[in-house]
Amino acid sequence: MTQFRCVPFSPQAAPCLSSRLAGASRLRPLALAMMLAGVAPAVFAADTNVDPAAPANSPASADAANKPAAMQLQEVEVNASSARSAITMAPVQSELEVTQPTSVIGLDWIANHEPPTADYAAIAAMAPSVSSISPAGPGLGEAKQVTMRGFNDNQYNVTYDGIPFGDTNDFSHHTSSYFPAKMIGQVSVDRGPGGASTIGEATFGGTIALRSKDPLDQFEIIPTQTFGSYSTTLSHLELNTGRMEQVGGGRLIASAQYYDSDTFRTDSGVHRKTAYIKYVQPIGTDTEITVLSNYNDIKFNNPDKTTLTQAQINTLGRNFGLNHDPTTTDCTCYNFQTKQTDLEYIGIKSALTPDWTVDNKTYTYYYNNDSHESPTIGTNASKTNMGGAYKVNKYRAWGDVLTLSYATAYGTLRVGGWYEMQKNDRNQVLLDYTLGGIHDVKPGKPDSSAYKYTMRDWLRTAQLYAEYEWKATDALTVTPGVKSLQFTRDIEAPINQTTKTPLYYDQTWRKTLGYLAANYLLTPEWSVYGQAAQGFLAPNLNQFYVPDPSKNRAAPQQTMNYQFGTVYKTDRFSMDADVFYIDYKNFPLSSVDPVTKDPIFALARGARLYGVEGTATYYFGNGVSAFANFSTIDAAFRLSSLDIPNVPDGTMALGLSYEGDGLFGSLTSKYIGGQKVYNSGFSPDDATTVTSVGKSDGFWQTALSLGYGRNIDGSFIKSYKFRLQVENLFNAHNQVADSIKNGNIYYLVLPGRNWYASVSLGLW
Repeated sequence: MTQFRCVPFSPQAAPCLSSRLAGASRLRPLALAMMLAGVAPAVFAADTNVDPAAPANSPASADAANKPAAMQLQEVEVNASSARSAITMAPVQSELEVTQPTSVIGLDWIANHEPPTADYAAIAAMAPSVSSISPAGPGLGEAKQVTMRGFNDNQYNVTYDGIPFGDTNDFSHHTSSYFPAKMIGQVSVDRGPGGASTIGEATFGGTIALRSKDPLDQFEIIPTQTFGSYSTTLSHLELNTGRMEQVGGGRLIASAQYYDSDTFRTDSGVHRKTAYIKYVQPIGTDTEITVLSNYNDIKFNNPDKTTLTQAQINTLGRNFGLNHDPTTTDCTCYNFQTKQTDLEYIGIKSALTPDWTVDNKTYTYYYNNDSHESPTIGTNASKTNMGGAYKVNKYRAWGDVLTLSYATAYGTLRVGGWYEMQKNDRNQVLLDYTLGGIHDVKPGKPDSSAYKYTMRDWLRTAQLYAEYEWKATDALTVTPGVKSLQFTRDIEAPINQTTKTPLYYDQTWRKTLGYLAANYLLTPEWSVYGQAAQGFLAPNLNQFYVPDPSKNRAAPQQTMNYQFGTVYKTDRFSMDADVFYIDYKNFPLSSVDPVTKDPIFALARGARLYGVEGTATYYFGNGVSAFANFSTIDAAFRLSSLDIPNVPDGTMALGLSYEGDGLFGSLTSKYIGGQKVYNSGFSPDDATTVTSVGKSDGFWQTALSLGYGRNIDGSFIKSYKFRLQVENLFNAHNQVADSIKNGNIYYLVLPGRNWYASVSLGLW
């Protein structure tokens, strides 16, 4: 019998690959992905040099965070280079050597095509399978429903320069509390558990890897001023010392930022101060030391009505947040918060020998939130008195990340570990505002009766790993790995949350995880990869909110991840596509009652998530490119077949961009798919417990960015740049279902059209 094989770069590549794979129905999504890969080489193989290749370094994913990287994330206000291609102009791209789906959003896109107020979630939302809702405006408040492939915020990892950070109690993140857009050098969205060397509390859901901006090589002062919708003002000042030869080539970048905004929601203003400093010191030719610090102080009014029913939208308005009427629970006087956060590290990278390198970071980060919230009419003193709650959530983390690498011609061995200890103080006490804000104590009861909870807890995490990136051939790389991890929770609660009884308890969970990934380079422009990996996450602190946690049957979250993909890159056309399947055991659900604000917890015994993702950029020439990405997400509980709530059924992005002769701009539309919500208290394993279902349709929102910049010779003003960013260009009135109670759907309401105009100067 004649044997046929699929030949890359041939016109028959696409139909050959797709027909081979489409025979098995379960592999049809893979057939689609591989068909796209087959089309790319067949159509675009001849177009490998359209414009001069850009002298830029390749993006770095979280997978490569532990490898030595010379890439410098330096923001250039006006780029004098005329070199453009699909690779340099792609807003989202992957790399040929990846072993899992990865989308990298570079510094040029962040600096020129995102709102200056944006947070990391708004930037990451450019990637397929990522969605983010910003009810206050871009970066003007905490983003909601920040999902990746159906995973909620506390089910995936967020890192900064390879350091995981997140809340002690549930591993969630606060999108606008740490790093504003002007202090982010790159965002890499890794949609998968990574390898054994990928660290974090919740890597199985993926990783949003943030990287800090690097100092410039030349001395420069860069002031930026922004004005925009909702009386927004943002002032940013950046100082770069350049390379200081008198101290061996050390470089420093220091930034200070202040912004003030009324935000989209009425009387819900925010005021934020941020400081950032990074110093990079080479020692000889083989060692580099980095010191970084980031600090934030934030004050804002936080609406009690986080979500609105349609009736409330009709009567109060789409943008209702708060008012100044002290006789209502919506008064700003009862709904305000202050936050302070910081993150610092000392890092060292060194080539110990020609084969051995070390990369270590010792770090700390801090989060403090003082919140006046949940106002009510009626206290223990009087049914007509105005009451409320004062909540404190404060934690400090200390940790260390270490990687040792041994590289030979046959591959690279990486061994290392991560240790972190968090100490968390949490309490909430009821107040009587009518009586001057005193504790709302029941008559004849002690002061402690006013507390809903008061506790101190610790989270200690240790992970050790080893992986070997084996170069089986010049084209094939196989990477097996193993990771051992341990979580210990310790709680000391005089008044435990929910039970309001004392609890002193600790528990430890251990697990060993296996990883296997491979990457095969079909041609210098085309690669395929596959991955199988386990994931694990220790239970949320809410599993201790019971009289006796030792009897709690809640098990750790575990996943088994399978994914296959392909990447193709030339100067004319770049693309990547993948399919994924995730088997999830012990899926936790947490939500907040839209009326009482009480937390609601549930646990599903199993869930499954699968889908297809793809990204492409085509460069037409003369500075014009088009880009698109998409994803389909099917996420359901295994026993009940119910769709997982608050998970879009897909995403899509379409856009055009231009860069040339000082002008730059883009027009981008992002689609977030429809989703469902269910009545509170439903069992995710039993469909009969669902008595109410709410739905919201998918929607598009379009953003426009326009700018112009020039370099100037012979002046202390080295360059200038003007830019305009318009979000929701067509003023769409979108709202997303968040929860449902008593038949009423509670919506997150998105802002209408909003704009931000900025001017930047490069001085001296």
